[in-house]
Amino acid sequence: MTWRFEIYETLASTSDFCRERAEAGEKTRLAVLARRQSAARGSRGRTWESGEGNLAFSFLFHAPETASFRSILPYLAGLALYDGLVEAAALSPDECQQLHLKWPNDLLLNSHKMAGILIETGVVFATVCWVVIGIGVNLQKAPTLTERKVVAFSALKPPPEPQLCAESILRAFDKWWNEWQKEGEATLWKAWLKRAHPLGTRLILERHGKRTSGRFAGLDVQGRLLLTQDDGTVTSVVTGDVICE
Repeated sequence: MTWRFEIYETLASTSDFCRERAEAGEKTRLAVLARRQSAARGSRGRTWESGEGNLAFSFLFHAPETASFRSILPYLAGLALYDGLVEAAALSPDECQQLHLKWPNDLLLNSHKMAGILIETGVVFATVCWVVIGIGVNLQKAPTLTERKVVAFSALKPPPEPQLCAESILRAFDKWWNEWQKEGEATLWKAWLKRAHPLGTRLILERHGKRTSGRFAGLDVQGRLLLTQDDGTVTSVVTGDVICE
């Protein structure tokens, strides 16, 4: 089944737009791109600036209403974003080495945030949920922020067009969806780790108002982040905000 693509000059938020359509009974596989957003949202209630020439894109689909599916969603989305951007920009192997996925749903360029993912779900009926994945990529220009380091793709090379990026991301998403259905979740963990910041990367975990420092130790068999703290204790992380030091 193909994706139904809608493109708008301006929307408040592509994710809000898709969520409203989902709640109104929209069918699966709707993709929405806006050339500008006036009220974009990031994860954990943050705002997300989406200037002209950047990617502001969300897609809606239906999926199984299970805990195991929810656990793989960030990895499906991250792999689709990484692989889709690599395809759209025709990145060389050396250029790919400058890109890394950061748990659970950011894409870094040389350790600076370049793209983010927002995932929202709701119930269609007992065994099916709707999912909206929102993706924002600083293609042409990065916003000015004080709380974190950000960068635009244009710092690496001339960026591809937003629509080309969105189409490539959807192709990559379908590929990884099929891989997950055939091979199971372990294939997603393995592929994600290959694209993530290296093992041993210093990380800061923020959760419940507290900060914990340590080193990235991979993922466990359920896809949870493993953090080796400075005292040697290994912590399994289900939720939280991770910052690369």
